[in-house]
Amino acid sequence: MKTIAALVLALASVGAQADVVITNTFNGTGIQPLGEPDTTTYGEVFTTPDAINTVLDSFSLILQSLNASTSQLYAGVATWVNGGAGTSLFTSSVFSGNFTDWTEVVIGTGGLSLTPGQQYVAFFSASGLFDGSNALVQVGLSDDANTLGMSWDNANGGSPLHPNWNGCQACSYQLAGTMEFSNPGNQVPEPGSMALLGLGLLGAAAARRHSPAKARVPEQV
Repeated sequence: MKTIAALVLALASVGAQADVVITNTFNGTGIQPLGEPDTTTYGEVFTTPDAINTVLDSFSLILQSLNASTSQLYAGVATWVNGGAGTSLFTSSVFSGNFTDWTEVVIGTGGLSLTPGQQYVAFFSASGLFDGSNALVQVGLSDDANTLGMSWDNANGGSPLHPNWNGCQACSYQLAGTMEFSNPGNQVPEPGSMALLGLGLLGAAAARRHSPAKARVPEQV
């Protein structure tokens, strides 16, 4: 398995110490494609781990580019109802990069309060970002079953926020990545700092280190 670099998008103005970390371990394989001109969105369906740790602080997926083009993507969390995304709860800023090695892209949500027992989907999407240049990535898979399963939306540029995704409705396949949850009582305000700056890949050297590198880019609050 290739060493995984980590690109951490600090899109949060609130931080917390994770109390529960759910991990779907990367198995070295991926599903494709994500991006222009084909499948618009891939997501993992989940619920909160328990009735106490109901704040989703961050989530990640693992990406690798399929061609030399720079991909543009964003992340989101929405309710999951009858095989499709419902109400949008969180949308990240757009990030871009050419992921020459498998790269774990970590998204901070700012502390997203969720309802125990409700199903949600955490996704990466290229919806609305098609520009006429094909830019495709594959998304890492896992053999674990710690979340409810993978789904995808092949709307080819359309919004992921509609009631019926057309692929693998929370099926037994799992997307590799992590989800960090905390108790609402553990939320700790963080001071504002620099504006969110250019988001892209970590350097190739960092990607080859034995220990995954992490880079945090603070966001203006």
